[in-house]
Amino acid sequence: MTADRSVFTGIAGAQGRGEDPLFHYTRIYLLFLQGLFQQFPSGCYRWSPSEDDTEIMITDQAPIPRDRIEQRPAIVTMRGPAQYANISLDQMRNVDSQTGMKERTDLVACTMTLNCMAKVGIEAQRIAWIVMRHIRTFKTLIQKSGFHKIGDNLSVGPESPAGSLVQPEPDSELVNVVVQSPFFFQWTERVTPTDAPLVQNIEAHMRAGTLPPAAISTKVWERDVQANRPTIRGRPVEGRSVPIDRPIAVTVKT
Repeated sequence: MTADRSVFTGIAGAQGRGEDPLFHYTRIYLLFLQGLFQQFPSGCYRWSPSEDDTEIMITDQAPIPRDRIEQRPAIVTMRGPAQYANISLDQMRNVDSQTGMKERTDLVACTMTLNCMAKVGIEAQRIAWIVMRHIRTFKTLIQKSGFHKIGDNLSVGPESPAGSLVQPEPDSELVNVVVQSPFFFQWTERVTPTDAPLVQNIEAHMRAGTLPPAAISTKVWERDVQANRPTIRGRPVEGRSVPIDRPIAVTVKT
């Protein structure tokens, strides 16, 4: 009897921010756009979970069938490259001297490309503008999902062919307008060595002593001090002065 060595492919259960942040933030974009267009009235690009009732397709599946895109406009999300921003020296955030744990944190820069496709260029441009302005308007709401600086550097590109987003090759009437949406998210790692030496106790030895009397010499100087009369802004103040009958002794120990 041989063991089954097949490898499971596909999405392994729910993918959260800690397991796959790239998938997580792509999903946030899709949920935001689907919820946004779901609020639109019927006849104005209203989105529906049913493919038969929806007036606009919002998906991250690429390429998409040609027959679907020719029936209604679509928004296809495509994540761009992600890279660390290296905002600090060695990205060090915290060090535990007892366990040797080192915590490093950094920002990851990424760009989400939103392809707005339609058969007419002006319609694709209108959808792209709706997407860009609403991401800007609701950026504080989207930031609650862990985004940083989302909605700050949005841009809309010119009209271009849909290219490889539609299979088989689309006709010349299909137009794509791209919305670029840069964003950052924070990523933190903690590494604890398993063989780090642990501090059990600390011994401190202290010794204190005094010098013998012969090592201390005392010298006394005497000098006369003439006390001046008290004044306020240069004018003498009437009153009795306290005379100094004896010199002042100054003692210095060396």
